[in-house]
Amino acid sequence: MTLLSERQKTAQALAHSINGMGAWVTSPLPLDDKAKLRFQVMDSDRDAVISKLASWDWSPVPVSFLPRITPQGMQAATLYEINLPADTPAVADDRGMIAGEIAERKKTSVEVEALRKYLGWK
Repeated sequence: MTLLSERQKTAQALAHSINGMGAWVTSPLPLDDKAKLRFQVMDSDRDAVISKLASWDWSPVPVSFLPRITPQGMQAATLYEINLPADTPAVADDRGMIAGEIAERKKTSVEVEALRKYLGWK
């Protein structure tokens, strides 16, 4: 079993909230790295769900209008998708040295004096 990335954890939490509002998440979870989170919402519930997501700073984009089969028959519904930000890759320190007090070498007074004589400084 692999660990979920931050993006996948966000997608699962958001999917749980969307399902709790009466909409249906149609994207397979865990969400692929390049996939958008898709969900379908009944047109009668659309305004409430979209405004709630907007209040959480998400921007659902309508994809298509697909009917949803319910016990009452076919109902009007809209398919939306949310583009979740990609995970930021960890930046490797490739400078090839260890920074810090131990790694920084200070010139001794003998070295400084020898350099001054070499350069002709007084």
